[in-house]
Amino acid sequence: MQTKGVSLARLWRLSVALFLLLVLLGSITVLGYVIFFGTAFARDVPVDLHEIIFEEPDPPEHHPVEGEELPRLLVDLPKVAIIIDDMGYHKRLGEQLLGLPVVLNYSFLPFVPHSRAQAVQANLAGRTVMLHLPLQPRNPAWDPGPGALLVDDAPPLQREKFGRCLAEVPHARGVNNHMGSLFTEDSRAMSGVMGEIHANGLFFVDSYTTSASTGMQVAGELQVRSARRDVFLDNVLDETQICLRLEELVEIALRRGWGIGIAHPHQVTVDALRRCAPPYQGQIEYVGVEEIIAGWP
Repeated sequence: MQTKGVSLARLWRLSVALFLLLVLLGSITVLGYVIFFGTAFARDVPVDLHEIIFEEPDPPEHHPVEGEELPRLLVDLPKVAIIIDDMGYHKRLGEQLLGLPVVLNYSFLPFVPHSRAQAVQANLAGRTVMLHLPLQPRNPAWDPGPGALLVDDAPPLQREKFGRCLAEVPHARGVNNHMGSLFTEDSRAMSGVMGEIHANGLFFVDSYTTSASTGMQVAGELQVRSARRDVFLDNVLDETQICLRLEELVEIALRRGWGIGIAHPHQVTVDALRRCAPPYQGQIEYVGVEEIIAGWP
């Protein structure tokens, strides 16, 4: 009887030890899941609005590449598409931008607090919704945010990240890059992304954060409808300067038939667009960017 009691005690201790080991392994697995998906794909990411970096510093001016023939639109009124990047961080500014009395395009970052709701709102208003896809910048000091695609991502991981980012932005019709000065220079990496854009029936706008971007080249090779921005409107956060950049964009459209500008959710940008954008209506037409791309001869 004593031997049987000792055996039962040993079996009990072994069972307890095994249970504790399983609990420990489960905890490590859960912790690893939370850390990975919390950095790459977490929703409702805490945001310090004073520390948001909307764009990489010193993006290049858009001068046509030597020998590059940009398409012209044969239209009654030149078309101007203004894309508001980095939508979804700020509820109040987002609502102001959605309510401006001109047609704008709205590009939403994934995994930020208000992207889903405001993307639905923009779509209901008949506006173009885009995914502002975070891509790896050259300088690691600039954080592109959760879900960012990296140059060294294996193709299955790249596809998974793209799919998760796209799922975060309902009604997206197109994609433009958030940051990505390193990623867009890598034609191999861009081919993977462009394949996903093509497979989902989306268009692509190169934000042109580096003059060595391969975005337009790769898009052409894979027959993805595409365009490249002409002007960043609010690199200088001054209302007068933003209005001057808008004037520059309008002049490009008057010469060529179309122009694409990018702006960001700043109060000064809202104020500048509210004051300076409406007077150009009649000279040009503010449109969804796909209306420009669809008009390529």
